[in-house]
Amino acid sequence: MAPRPSVKNSIRALGHAIERRRHPHRFIQTDKTPWDEIHRDGIMAVRHYSLPPMESIPVGDERVVVRREKHRVPLLLVPALGIHCWTYDIMPNRSMVRYLMARGYDVYLIDWGQPSQANRNLDLDTYVNRWLPDAVQAVRKRSECDRVNLVGYCMGGLLCLMYLGAHPRAPVTALSTIASPVNFHKSGPFGALFSLAAIPAMQVHDWFQLRLKPLDSKLFHIPANLLSFGFKMTNPPGVVQSYVELLRNLGDRDYLTEYMTMGQWFNDMVDYPGAVVREVIEKMILANSLANGRINIGGRAVEFAAIRQDLLAFAGRTDRIVSIRAAREVLSVVGSREKHFEVAPGGHAGVFAGSKAPEHCWRLIADWMAERSA
Repeated sequence: MAPRPSVKNSIRALGHAIERRRHPHRFIQTDKTPWDEIHRDGIMAVRHYSLPPMESIPVGDERVVVRREKHRVPLLLVPALGIHCWTYDIMPNRSMVRYLMARGYDVYLIDWGQPSQANRNLDLDTYVNRWLPDAVQAVRKRSECDRVNLVGYCMGGLLCLMYLGAHPRAPVTALSTIASPVNFHKSGPFGALFSLAAIPAMQVHDWFQLRLKPLDSKLFHIPANLLSFGFKMTNPPGVVQSYVELLRNLGDRDYLTEYMTMGQWFNDMVDYPGAVVREVIEKMILANSLANGRINIGGRAVEFAAIRQDLLAFAGRTDRIVSIRAAREVLSVVGSREKHFEVAPGGHAGVFAGSKAPEHCWRLIADWMAERSA
């Protein structure tokens, strides 16, 4: 007598559980799109992606036809800090990189590298006034185009805003930010806590001229494992629910592949440089400088009102880390004539790379950038 389906599934699930433990690389599908490195400075590099010849690409359960005509202006993707750059290429059938190339874009990506304690003194000045301008210049040289468009996720979006505010003549036509919190004091329960803490902290700062800068960067350096734990704890019920769903679907290899690949995002994070964390605490969390549209980075004044590039900003409808209010604030501080704000399905990761991201966030970016890429 043939085994009942439930028995077959149990045997299959057991096999997957053993294989998952012994050979996790068989399930993890991150960073699969071909790329070449066109620039490097220390741990930072710039990638140029290429799409293998094909008529269409898989995106979730659908297929997107590969556009024959290419947009003239290249697109530079800027990741957040604390995560790998391959979050833009999380898996073959859910890759923002592949989707944008299929839509006709020449795609480049900044790789911030993997900072360690040895890199704890990396500060915002390095990212905003050195690495981003150099990356833009590298893309211009490789693409032979004098203009570039930017897409930035979370802190990557803030870095783009600070770069444009510090360099009014930057050769950038348009910017799209995803889940980038301009007003830290309006970001849900965390924002309320930051706002309350800011009042006495700024008073002490004014009275005694105390600053965090003299303190050693290693005191603020956040190791990858602690960062991973912190992100997971923003939604403990969700973590528990995901494990329950995993147990229910261990017999489904496709489900397990997606689960482990997406889980790699938070299981394999990278250190957050101490000097950047120190500046974020002092300038963005306590002083809430970005909400005022002004911040000083490396002795250079950053004025958001000087930003003239077209802007498309997104927030996740169920984001527990960056609230809709915190992300929407960008509209009130930039000097852009063309500026739009969209709320898309998903939490902090889902709005950017979840199952609904291609139909909402990615599609809107591709459509909006098209007329700004001719």
